[in-house]
Amino acid sequence: MVLMKRHHESYDYLLDLYQRTPARPLDMSKKYLIFSDLHIGAGGRNDDFEPNSKMFQTILEDYLKRGFVLILNGDIEELLRFGLQDIMDRWPGFFELLDGFRDGPGLYKIIGNHDLELQDARDYPYPLYEALKFEYKGEELFIFHGHQTMRRYREYNPAIHYTLKYLANPLNIKNYAVSHSSKKRFTTEKRVYQFSSEQKILSIIGHTHRPLFESMSKTDSIRFEIERLCRKYPKTSEEKRLEVERRINDLRLRLTRVLDRADAYDIRNSLYNANLVVPCMFNSGTVVGKRGMTCLEIKGGKILLRHWFDKHQTNSMLDYYTVPTKPLGDSGIYRAKMKEDSLDYVFSRIRLLGGPELSG
Repeated sequence: MVLMKRHHESYDYLLDLYQRTPARPLDMSKKYLIFSDLHIGAGGRNDDFEPNSKMFQTILEDYLKRGFVLILNGDIEELLRFGLQDIMDRWPGFFELLDGFRDGPGLYKIIGNHDLELQDARDYPYPLYEALKFEYKGEELFIFHGHQTMRRYREYNPAIHYTLKYLANPLNIKNYAVSHSSKKRFTTEKRVYQFSSEQKILSIIGHTHRPLFESMSKTDSIRFEIERLCRKYPKTSEEKRLEVERRINDLRLRLTRVLDRADAYDIRNSLYNANLVVPCMFNSGTVVGKRGMTCLEIKGGKILLRHWFDKHQTNSMLDYYTVPTKPLGDSGIYRAKMKEDSLDYVFSRIRLLGGPELSG
């Protein structure tokens, strides 16, 4: 009963947030970029942003030159641990880039649970949003951080702030939040998935640090692709069968590597115990990943999941991927397109498959 009550509270809160978020058109002449969970600190051992900071700023500069509209989906400044002015003093180059997006192609900055204090900051130089809603051909994309699914992040943030800043920081204790708990990740994702499916909308979140594409995790995506290729194989011509076999073997190897790194809860649990998967939930992942960073791009009527990594930090990633990687000039930074699909196809499936869960 308690779990059911929490689910309804979460659903009602998301519905209220969705209904009071004004809609704006998704401009098809523009390119949109979504990053989340930078957790920028003031330097030092407790600054999670530090290891990937140079790579991220190089990537962001490239996106700015290419005219992308930047959407930062929460937990950008790590205000649960550091003061805002200390952060801005430590990373002037990053904030200069934000100036460039704000004054150029565009900047939207959504508040998360780790930078919630921004709503009370004076003279903050960037526009702030609790959520964004875009209209696309009569359908809607709903972008919010994701902490809203749990009461503790909505109501007890001051207590969490005190614990991290005055107890964890001096002791160099890392912030083991929802992103470090498979059970909490799963709960957040399941609540967003159920809400989005019932409302028949496309939701984009951050918060859990786990990239998701069309409601599927990395393991689910690989398994679905293997199944698709196996069904395709009998109908494939003889000259093309070797290519399908090679692709399946590559995916099997990749799945083994992913499962070796996953924990038991992630492997055991899935959002997709239903008969059909509704592709209604996406997650841009995080910038503070050990093996690089992920983001979502929306351009030309398509949405894609991108992974970036620095070969000087994670050289093994060049051998890890079964998809092509491309270098960013001579920076040593590489990008890989993990998944891509058309918005028309995604919204068609949401419209046809979404809605209240059906019981037999």
